[in-house]
Amino acid sequence: MALEGDGGSADGALGGGLGRRPEPPMLRVIFLDIDGVLAPIRRWDRYGDLDPACIQVLNDIVASGGADVVVSSTWRHGKTVAELQEMLEAQGFAGCVLDKTPSDMPGTGRGKEIAAWLAEHAVDGYVIIDDHADMGELRTHLVQTHPAHGLQPADVARAIATLMRPGPRTTRGER
Repeated sequence: MALEGDGGSADGALGGGLGRRPEPPMLRVIFLDIDGVLAPIRRWDRYGDLDPACIQVLNDIVASGGADVVVSSTWRHGKTVAELQEMLEAQGFAGCVLDKTPSDMPGTGRGKEIAAWLAEHAVDGYVIIDDHADMGELRTHLVQTHPAHGLQPADVARAIATLMRPGPRTTRGER
């Protein structure tokens, strides 16, 4: 006999699909470098000037792809996620900084830091936007910018296509 309110039947089976877990929301992530992406490097001795046009291109990718940002740039060192969000918003960023890649992996390249983040988080799609190509096996997800120009409108279609590329949703421990 079923107990009132448990959704079960006399034989213990759950009725009406109540026993199924709802699908988790889609999570698409942009791994974001800053120097050479949002802050074009126009002189070897000058870094740090965020370009509003590059930020607008990022906003277009975020909006079109339904994605959040994970900061993989060295700018993440010594800053909280909230501080990174505030810094980017102050320059016109309209999206959400979800997280930052681990910074406790000395001697490890950016690709391995991104891989470590991915190993701990379930994502439905991702793109890496960086001016360096040192992404190892993740290179197929890289949209590489020219460091002197940063993120450009011509990068949008490829970034969105990479972000939307179907793939298995993985969680910790799954490969």
